[in-house]
Amino acid sequence: MLKRLTNFSLKMFAQLFPSEKPLLFTGAGSTNQIASFARASGSIRPLLVTIPSFVRRGALDDLLEHFSELGCKVTVFDGVIPNPTYDVIEQGIELCNENDCDSVFVVGGGSAIDAAKVIAACCSNNASVEQVVGLLKVRQPTLPFYVVPTTSGTGSEVTNAAVISETKTHQKKFVVDPKLVPSAAALDANMLKTLPAHITAETGMDALTHAVEAYTSVNRFADAERDAKLAIKLLLEYLPVVYEDGDDLEAREMVALASFLAGYAFNKSGLGYVHAISHQISAHYNTPHGLANAVILPRVMRFNKPACSNRLAQLERMESGKVNGTDEQAADRFIQRVEALGQQLDIPAGLGELKTEHYDAIAKNARKEAWSFYAVPRLMKQAQCKEILASITAGATAASPVTKKDHSTDNSSVSDTQDSPMKQFSVAS
Repeated sequence: MLKRLTNFSLKMFAQLFPSEKPLLFTGAGSTNQIASFARASGSIRPLLVTIPSFVRRGALDDLLEHFSELGCKVTVFDGVIPNPTYDVIEQGIELCNENDCDSVFVVGGGSAIDAAKVIAACCSNNASVEQVVGLLKVRQPTLPFYVVPTTSGTGSEVTNAAVISETKTHQKKFVVDPKLVPSAAALDANMLKTLPAHITAETGMDALTHAVEAYTSVNRFADAERDAKLAIKLLLEYLPVVYEDGDDLEAREMVALASFLAGYAFNKSGLGYVHAISHQISAHYNTPHGLANAVILPRVMRFNKPACSNRLAQLERMESGKVNGTDEQAADRFIQRVEALGQQLDIPAGLGELKTEHYDAIAKNARKEAWSFYAVPRLMKQAQCKEILASITAGATAASPVTKKDHSTDNSSVSDTQDSPMKQFSVAS
């Protein structure tokens, strides 16, 4: 009964403080389209938030030229680092205020997008970073805010939260407010095609996890269910394509769209034990979040199956077009389908860094996170969580080494792959 009350509270929060989707631009070249839209909306002095490598290798030259042609005076802030700290954000705020910027435009991954969200909120509210940290602390709307994500997986371009780190302790803090959803987002395949294949795979599996956990959440919303199902369908079809051929712009666009849809779905319906466990593993070993999710996902799906076989069966029937067999049989086929996708993407069978002496702490904190923040279909006991961890360790021991593809000649475009903050919100509790 207590967990049902928690789930009800989570659902009421989503209903009382709904997040809107940003206006969406898609296709190769949509970066310039969203810049034109920003100018038409009144943006004359944008603060362009990005990472140093993009400026250094000229990845933004075309955008800057386009802004110049539009008559805009752009201030570039390229000081974003992975897991941006308060100091980094304050530098961006100071630059924004000094140049009287009237909007924020970001090109980057999750870290850059999160930094831009907080800068846009602080500048419009005349507030410090500390003053907006927490739940619903952004009093006034942010500066107009435009996003061009350079990874496909975090969903930060559509979520209502940002994660930043205290400068001295590096403890993660969160800003959560519907006002943080960008005004518009552009999914530009040209900005994604240099993403290395193994990062494409891991972030794509992160997006798949968002969609599956949102769809199997007991807090259900019709629009989130629709978006989660479509995201799953797109990822199953196009993620293997773009993994093999990073220059396939259509596949890049479809995977980016799937990430966007999955981001909206989990932002509304929530996540589950895959993320709860993954967060703890990443905290202990600095394991890439998407990789951890990819390894954990089929294991948690099997754990959840007794409580949501009908939901997993619906996904399998959507994908296969076949309605024969029981729900349990169809659910098993879908789990096998997800496992096969992981193998196709060269996702390892386990994680060798896990140590048995950390199982208890990982399991305890993961269960606390799921209990507090996720409307999971089935509650996990401590021993059951430790069994999953043992399975992950055993999988790494039994598996042969995985050779990672890498179609990219420049990995600098992925130096910023921070997770979407809503997935980690409980870490700060």
